[in-house]
Amino acid sequence: MTRSRLRATRLRWLGGALIAGSPLVLFGGCPGGSDGASGAGGASTGGVAGDSGGGSGGEAWDPVWHESKPKDWQTVGPEGNPDCGTGCRVALNLPMTNPAGRGHGSTAKWLVSQSPLGVAFTTVGGSSTRVVPGAFLQLSSWADHVAYLDSFGIGDGQIQLTSLITGETKIVFRYSPPESGKSSSEATALNSKYAFFIYKGIRSRNLQTGELSYLGPGACYSLCATESALLCESGKIYVIDPENGDQKKIDDGTELQFEGSCSADREQYAWIDYRDPPGPGSNPFFTRRGGEVYVHDFGTAKTIRATFDSPDEPRAKILPAVGDGLAVWSEAPLSAPDPNPPDYGDYYAVSTALATLDLETGKRCQLLTDTASPLGHKSVHGRHVYAEWLDKKANETRLVDIDLDHPAFQWSCQMTPGWGQ
Repeated sequence: MTRSRLRATRLRWLGGALIAGSPLVLFGGCPGGSDGASGAGGASTGGVAGDSGGGSGGEAWDPVWHESKPKDWQTVGPEGNPDCGTGCRVALNLPMTNPAGRGHGSTAKWLVSQSPLGVAFTTVGGSSTRVVPGAFLQLSSWADHVAYLDSFGIGDGQIQLTSLITGETKIVFRYSPPESGKSSSEATALNSKYAFFIYKGIRSRNLQTGELSYLGPGACYSLCATESALLCESGKIYVIDPENGDQKKIDDGTELQFEGSCSADREQYAWIDYRDPPGPGSNPFFTRRGGEVYVHDFGTAKTIRATFDSPDEPRAKILPAVGDGLAVWSEAPLSAPDPNPPDYGDYYAVSTALATLDLETGKRCQLLTDTASPLGHKSVHGRHVYAEWLDKKANETRLVDIDLDHPAFQWSCQMTPGWGQ
């Protein structure tokens, strides 16, 4: 059967800048209730048309791993990669075909991405790339596994789970006409116990028992999972209990909370928050006013505000990441004549500098890289930042590795007053 890619409507990283497609439709927030108050009603099995009593979703679960074919996986590069600038190297030796979604997936060990050949993956710090062949979408990762959508067309596809070590694969969920109508999967996420996916609401498959659960209505701009929770970002950030479907806002949430990102070890979560004046009134795809980096630690259950430009000197900030004691993001350079343009398109276009914050000391630094285009979605691994970068010569997006300690970098740094007091 000929595969055709789903055209997911979400934030897109194209041409070196973010542009917006139509946002995902939310059903009274995400999930349940106009303000996200608990309303999922608890997890329940079934719920998919045709899933009980012979539907494709129920029949698709197979507790036996199969299709172990790592010997057939292609190895690529690193020869012929483009030059991404000082202190930068190409980390995956194939172009990325999913910058329109959440970019690459990462764990403490692996980096994964869609590519023209299939699921491209490498170890953190590695130089060679391997490929699970196929036209796969909506990648997510956990430990040594990757989940993804194998799409055969609108309303026709299956969520799969593959081991990056053995190549063994199983089908997590299958949907097909006529039961699906025009509904298709929108995102996946993984932890050690569950494969999560969005299909007519937020759902999960227990990887130990095979139980299929419905966690509530809604959709998410981004989705990631920790060991004990599912994080859904839909302009506000919700923490969903995978055992019973209960959900709550991560913190406050009265204004736009956007571009949520899990750390590679899934112990922290970072986002851009617009609660601080002049942020109120900001929205995903039109006006932006201010915006500060916030970080939540799952171990301590504490949220901190990491940057303090607003209200006096608001500065555009986009696409944060957190990990290994650092928060990183892109922002308007210190020299920008207008560091906080109100139009969201200009807001992203001006955010060309890489910024870091040491979460222990409060030392905040900014770097003007010579990558020649803004950096996209990021992950932090020690003193290295992995990010999407547009190779303008080839008009291809690549995953690159930036060494924050490169001796040629000239950082502009300052201490955050009162940090840690």
